[in-house]
Amino acid sequence: MDAVLATLDFSRAKGALSEVMTEVVHGHRPQVISRHRGKERMLLVRPEDLGACLESFRFEPRVVLDGGEVTVELAELGVLGLGSTLDEAMADLVAELRNYARRFFEQAGFYLQSDRRGHAPWLLRFALTPEDDQTALLLEDSQQTSSAP
Repeated sequence: MDAVLATLDFSRAKGALSEVMTEVVHGHRPQVISRHRGKERMLLVRPEDLGACLESFRFEPRVVLDGGEVTVELAELGVLGLGSTLDEAMADLVAELRNYARRFFEQAGFYLQSDRRGHAPWLLRFALTPEDDQTALLLEDSQQTSSAP
C-alpha cells in the first residue's frame, strides 16, 4: 500500500534537509520523518498550513460584567481574564492563555495523556498566531457577529 504522506527515513531526511524544507515550505507538502524502522515518527508541516487547517477551532469568549469587574471566559479551555474594563480583561485573558499554552507544550507528554488533550488544536492555533494578532483571534467570531446586520 502506498503512503498518503511522503515518508523519509531520518538519515535520508537529515542529509537532504534543504530539499525537504523546500518541499514542506514552498511546496506545501507535509513530510513524515521516521527512524528505528518506523517506531518513531514526526510530521513536518508549514506553520501557516497547519494554522489554516485549524481554522475551525474557533474561540468563543464569554464576557461577564459584574459591578466594576469584567471577566472574559474561554470555557472550552478553562481560562479566565479579569479586569476593570473589557480591554484589561482581554489583555489578562491573552496573557493567561499564553502561559497555559507554554505550559501545555513544555509538558505535552503529560497533557496529551490527560483529559486536556482536546485543548491541543486551540492552543496550537493560538500559539501559531503572531502575538500582535492573538487578541483579534480570540474575538474573531464576536467581531463577525457585531458587524452582521
